[in-house]
Amino acid sequence: MRFRYIFGEAISGFRKSKLSSFASIFVIFVTLLALGLFAMIGYNVNKLIMSIKEKIEVEAFLKDGLSNSEVDSLKRVISSFQEVEDVYYVSKEEAVKIFEREFGENIFNILDFNPLPASFKIKLKEKYRNLRGVKEVITKLKRIDEIEDIRYRRALLGVLERRFELFSRTFLVSGFLLSLISVLLVINTIRLTIYAKRKLIKTMQLVGATRGFIVSPFLIQGLLQGFIGALFSAGVIYLIVEILIPNLPDDVLSNVSMPNLFYPILIFFGCLLGFIGSWISARKFITDKIIS
Repeated sequence: MRFRYIFGEAISGFRKSKLSSFASIFVIFVTLLALGLFAMIGYNVNKLIMSIKEKIEVEAFLKDGLSNSEVDSLKRVISSFQEVEDVYYVSKEEAVKIFEREFGENIFNILDFNPLPASFKIKLKEKYRNLRGVKEVITKLKRIDEIEDIRYRRALLGVLERRFELFSRTFLVSGFLLSLISVLLVINTIRLTIYAKRKLIKTMQLVGATRGFIVSPFLIQGLLQGFIGALFSAGVIYLIVEILIPNLPDDVLSNVSMPNLFYPILIFFGCLLGFIGSWISARKFITDKIIS
């Protein structure tokens, strides 16, 4: 019975402040839609970056004249580095085949000897596939006398990290500002509802109703505003990811996806925004002092 009353009063609050309630729901919808689209882009860009990083290897070129036992010993040493996931040895003969495959030219048609050195292709563990992790590995490799030169795609790795860092900062700043606007609008909506029900609140205070009982409908109202706005935004994003994008002719977007957990998290965040806004408003405008 008590819950029915509280829920009924929350719905009544919608009716008494239709315009402001709609504005709150709309802003929460727009906020979460923008955040959700940012998250969708960020998630898929991160997937792309991780797939590119997985292909980025550190290549250590060896001095000529090393015996098989020396090569095996070196491989064991490099494999023992905590940052290293796998080490693949490329002999001078394999290097010739790779050169021919990539450039379409047999090096012996140009030179009468093989100038290509043997090397180790070093794949790093996922958490070390960044500039810092690569530099740590290179520092260790430079201490090995048998290694003549070290190469890796530093420029590409740097660009990937800078772009993703910029995107992450933009997402956080814009997300914070949009969330703040949503909360402020919910606060204003609940304030207007409290004002519209000030006589009822005063009566309830006079008959001894607890502050928690009086505040509950307003908290539910804010929660519902957040839930409705979030539900619509989750629905739009779902349509974009699951229906619109798969039917586009561009294959580049064919791998765009979102984890299933994303949608309940988005709805939960919407409810949280609504609840925070209503809690702040109710806490500020409904006190133990009887409303005059």
